[in-house]
Amino acid sequence: MAFWLAWWAVCFGLWLLLVFKTERLEFAAGAVAAAFAATAAELVRSRGYAPFAAEAGWLRALPRLPRAVLTDCALLAGAVWRRLVRGQPIEGGFRVVHFEDCGGDDPRSEGRRAVAKWLGGVAPNTYVVGFDEERDIVLVHQLVLTDRPPDVDPRP
Repeated sequence: MAFWLAWWAVCFGLWLLLVFKTERLEFAAGAVAAAFAATAAELVRSRGYAPFAAEAGWLRALPRLPRAVLTDCALLAGAVWRRLVRGQPIEGGFRVVHFEDCGGDDPRSEGRRAVAKWLGGVAPNTYVVGFDEERDIVLVHQLVLTDRPPDVDPRP
């Protein structure tokens, strides 16, 4: 029941953020939609289709997301401006980032990779392509290459 309630709270919160209305019907619709989503997540979890275990410490990665989003938006806006005004090409590329203890088939490792993939895709300049578990690396793509590799590891 705790898993279902946690998923319901997360989905309901996302509903409210995306709809951005405070009308009673929107709250009711969000509650129902969150209940469906939480039920689906519980069914997937109970059957073992997507093993996932999280650590509370991973939440410490959340405060760095707003800065990363704003920085990437400014970076991309500058690249588009340089392309439109000066005709400079926008050159992106792939990067390899070290990801310690990448491997593992246990639910905690699966969960860490899933969260890392999400963290790597929130900011608009970078997205995670995949993991090489044997070499403890993650392949990311950046629309505009930066000097610093992106931080996708949810561990502090």
